[in-house]
Amino acid sequence: MTSSIIKLVFLLMIFLSIAGSGYAQLSPLSFKTLTSKSSEQNSLRYVQQDDSQKVTPKKTSSQKTNIGGVFLSPTVGVAFPTGKFGELSNSGFYYGFKLEFGFIKLYPFVFGVIYEGQSNGGNAEFTTSNFLTQFDTDITYMGGSVDIILNKYIKSNFTIPVFTLELKYANIKRTLTPDNVVTEIPREDSKFTYSLGLAFTLYVFDVGGKYTFAGDYSNLTFNARIHIPLIKF
Repeated sequence: MTSSIIKLVFLLMIFLSIAGSGYAQLSPLSFKTLTSKSSEQNSLRYVQQDDSQKVTPKKTSSQKTNIGGVFLSPTVGVAFPTGKFGELSNSGFYYGFKLEFGFIKLYPFVFGVIYEGQSNGGNAEFTTSNFLTQFDTDITYMGGSVDIILNKYIKSNFTIPVFTLELKYANIKRTLTPDNVVTEIPREDSKFTYSLGLAFTLYVFDVGGKYTFAGDYSNLTFNARIHIPLIKF
């Protein structure tokens, strides 16, 4: 069932990337293109009238332009438990949605609101030794993020590196069968977490990873996302 969902989501993202190829330059991570165009326009603000006259500034409409928009960014990937979490659980399916707000005046920062989820099955050794037929950990996250577009500091002609910081509230639910064993493991939990990540933009996709610091539920995630423009202004 999980493999079918993953295939369906990946096919959906591929379809959206093809359908949205005309909007690729509207991505919040296309500031490299936008800022380079602004620089070229600003270079034309000064015209020399003759050899004896000083350079005179000339106003252009680009001075009053505030380019930005709101974007929906779905993501899928794989979450690898680490530490104590890794001793009990295997890698699992990860998904999420982010609402992004990009403005040229805030470059190189892009702010977002996050909803994410992941599901990790039990480690075979742990479930066998405790006579469990099921041990699933489901985690949902809600919070905010800030992306820092690093092409302002790291020059590249084929990709845009992006550093991400996320602050999230996590709800954890564990399902055990039978439920009357391993009573020391809480069935429900919640905590504040934070994540640090690095991604690289390729065409309309971002491909990267992040580490979520969540105590006994810390994990490393590798994911791909796409940016869908909702509002442009």
